[in-house]
Amino acid sequence: MLTLGVIEKSSSPWASPVVLVPKATAPGAKPELRFCVDYRGLNSVTRTDAHPIPRADELVDRLGAAKFLSTFDLTSGYWQITLTEGAKERSAFSTPDGHYQVRVMPFGLKNAPATFQRLVNGVLAGMDAFCAAYLDDIAVYSSSWEEHLLHLKEVLQALKQAGLTIKASKCQIGQGSVVYLGHLVGGGKVQPLQAKIETIKAWQPPRTQTEVTAFLGLTGYYRRFVKGYGTIVSPLTELTSKKQPRLVNWTEACQKAFDALKEAMCTAPVLMAPDYSQEFIVQTDASEHGIGAVLAQLNEEGRDQPVVFISRRLLPREQRWSAIEREAFAVVWALKKLRPYLFGTHFRVQTDHRPLRWLMQMRGENPKLLRWSISLQGMDFTVEHRPGVDHANADGLSRTKKTSLFYLDAPCAENFDAQLVSRREKRRTPTLIDATLLGRSKIRRTASQGQRRPTSRGEIDATPAVRS
Repeated sequence: MLTLGVIEKSSSPWASPVVLVPKATAPGAKPELRFCVDYRGLNSVTRTDAHPIPRADELVDRLGAAKFLSTFDLTSGYWQITLTEGAKERSAFSTPDGHYQVRVMPFGLKNAPATFQRLVNGVLAGMDAFCAAYLDDIAVYSSSWEEHLLHLKEVLQALKQAGLTIKASKCQIGQGSVVYLGHLVGGGKVQPLQAKIETIKAWQPPRTQTEVTAFLGLTGYYRRFVKGYGTIVSPLTELTSKKQPRLVNWTEACQKAFDALKEAMCTAPVLMAPDYSQEFIVQTDASEHGIGAVLAQLNEEGRDQPVVFISRRLLPREQRWSAIEREAFAVVWALKKLRPYLFGTHFRVQTDHRPLRWLMQMRGENPKLLRWSISLQGMDFTVEHRPGVDHANADGLSRTKKTSLFYLDAPCAENFDAQLVSRREKRRTPTLIDATLLGRSKIRRTASQGQRRPTSRGEIDATPAVRS
């Protein structure tokens, strides 16, 4: 680094320690060490630069629909930014051979990513329609070859004027699909990178919380490809709790979740790149333990094709909600998560819970449903009922227990009829159903046939006894 002019001799009163970190190498290869400076002390007294870093999934979505793509990687990106004299003094570090300071922006500084992103955004200002940049990874995308040539010329001229250099060996020029931010994108499709999937496939069962966190971090980056991800990883997520021991207690449930997640990753579907000129469809579903949603659009064959999967498990208090509240919460949560795709456009919400067709007309005694209905008034959508047999896209949550025996079907918001939709085998205990006006349901079981219990005020008493 001294020969390259990256560092220089220093007499600064500041000093950060040096650490040597082993590099990741192939099995059997000679181990290598990476020279690093520990700037944690300096970072603790540094004022934070709040310049935003773009979301990787948003950039991937922008590239997915393009027909021609090119990517560029800036050579030693951070080192292309020189430090001020004051910053040079603060970057000083000590070694057995002497005291040195850095002349260019080093890795490890708290505000280095924000500073570099601001620089790249300034260089590529006005090119958002055909250019995306995540730190030193720059992508150019176009719908035709003629446009692509013009876009490439404009981007390369901007980089040249700024004095930035690119690494030719890492560039991909004029391709139909490219690898960008760990995804294979282009031609209207988005797929996970196969090398990452192979890494997940070969992953051994974790033994410590750190290993569990590392596995969840890698799989979480591709969670948009996995139906019901939040529910599947629930046993593994619990292992990362501070109340759990550092050496994890690997149970049978953890192994099943681990295997199910690896299998889901290895068979991950190809997602459709979002087309903002077409209508979006949001398909939601809820179980006793989790909620999930699918953002979809119609493909060329007129069939639903997923754009992204989202899911999460329910908290203990949320699991105690009634069926209609869980289903309504799934809609509210999904629309909030998918707001960048949906805001300002008309879209459809599909659910297998018929009463939600009147969600936007809710009024009465249930403040939770009323509050959620009001919170969605700024969005333009229609709610459609989709029978469960046709709702497999969103019905991917892990259902380890049977859900409610009864499904409340409402032909109007103020008149709920209780209908029996599933039965427990080999059980003939008579059952009474009480349902509140807004869908809160209680299932009361009796010890003998024909016996009835008085209903509370404001409830509708169903048939005297419904035999299972």
